[in-house]
Amino acid sequence: MQSEGVSSPSMTSPPEAPSPDGIASPAKRRRHLSPAKARRRRLYWRRRLTVLLGIAVVLSGIGWLVSGSGSPKPVASSDPGTSRPRPVQLPSLVPLVRELTRLPGTLSPLPIPSTGQSAVFVQGVGLLGASADERSVPMASVTKVMTAVIVLRDHPLGLGPGPSFKMTAADHAAWIRDVENGDSSLEVVAGERLNERQLLEALMIPSACNIADYLARWDAGSIHAFVRKMNAMAAALGLRHTHYADAGGLSPDSRSTAVDQASLGAYAMSVPGMISVEDHPTMRFPTGLVGGYNPALGQDGVIGLKSGFTDAAQICLVTAAFRRVRGYRALVVSSTLGQPSSLEEAAEIDLELLGAATSELQARPVLGAHEPVATVVAGWTHERPSVVVPVPVTVVGWAGLLVKTVVKASIPVKPGAGRGWKSGTTMASVEVSTPAGVQSVTLAKLSRFLPSAPPGWSPPSASSSTVASASGS
Repeated sequence: MQSEGVSSPSMTSPPEAPSPDGIASPAKRRRHLSPAKARRRRLYWRRRLTVLLGIAVVLSGIGWLVSGSGSPKPVASSDPGTSRPRPVQLPSLVPLVRELTRLPGTLSPLPIPSTGQSAVFVQGVGLLGASADERSVPMASVTKVMTAVIVLRDHPLGLGPGPSFKMTAADHAAWIRDVENGDSSLEVVAGERLNERQLLEALMIPSACNIADYLARWDAGSIHAFVRKMNAMAAALGLRHTHYADAGGLSPDSRSTAVDQASLGAYAMSVPGMISVEDHPTMRFPTGLVGGYNPALGQDGVIGLKSGFTDAAQICLVTAAFRRVRGYRALVVSSTLGQPSSLEEAAEIDLELLGAATSELQARPVLGAHEPVATVVAGWTHERPSVVVPVPVTVVGWAGLLVKTVVKASIPVKPGAGRGWKSGTTMASVEVSTPAGVQSVTLAKLSRFLPSAPPGWSPPSASSSTVASASGS
């Protein structure tokens, strides 16, 4: 019978031989590790192996990015084997038209009055004529044209009436003050509602000064801030002799010239919504039917624009009417400032100026249909096709008007079918300008097929052709 702690002879293992260097063998060392120490050792090697594997993954990723083997290298289809696209050689255009021409004939003198100052401006064309003595003078309620322009710019009407406003006791008191001062105004009562369209009609038809101030405060927060906007717009439009001191024109410091106001009138009539708020002589408001002060409105096609009177400015009137010129519609604006007589006589002056200006207007062809405007030059071919305008190009103006014609190349950088530019391809635009700006833009087409440069062709010098990169097409 064996006692506890003594092994049986049959269960014992033969003794291990010592290692040659006197150090116990690994198996013997493992037998001497406690279970807890063995677990700690296994955990140590497991963590160490994990760290080594992570480092290997990171190093292999860096090598993959540096070598670029993860994505194909860009190769331009136009030149296989290289990363740079083969350039497309573009031809050049040699213009055939004169840049500046003057319409033939002599302009007849306009019936400019001897008193005050007057001017006639044609929208999109320029100044037809004006008084010799152009000086800045008070312009009275003609000031309200710029007020309407700013409000319509900042708060476009569209086809609707615009936002609605509830009049207050303070608005009613402002109307009373204008009445007591003898200023043009529109009666408003506390509690009634007026929309933006009605306010603009009150501004332009009965020339209400109380409404001018109301619109200025609504638009800019204060009259002073609104006047800054007015002067900024005048500068942007090139009205060099115009300065605004108020929104309604009661101040004699709101000053301008007939030329500036004729130019502004032409611009104002192009602002969306302007014509619809002023092309009628009367308007019904909640307080009743109200009439305007422009006696020319409705006569001979007149659809606007604004009248004014103060002691400092005397009679002022800006009149606008559409006229037909050989199938083309032109807006003609006459402006008269500082007339000492009456609004009726000022209207007669403007109507006479409009009639005289209309008789001077003409629609002149500057280019005929299929007329060449440029020659196409390409160094790789002796072909010299022309670029033509498919339709006549006409300008509205008068005798002696200076007209500018510019051919601007717009050659497609991708040749069409058959490795070339086919007949009818748009190669340029023809821009016709008058002093007021660009009047028309017409596309010019290639007259016949033009082959593109053969593969491998290069210009003999940098100045012989225009080069555009195919990557920009």
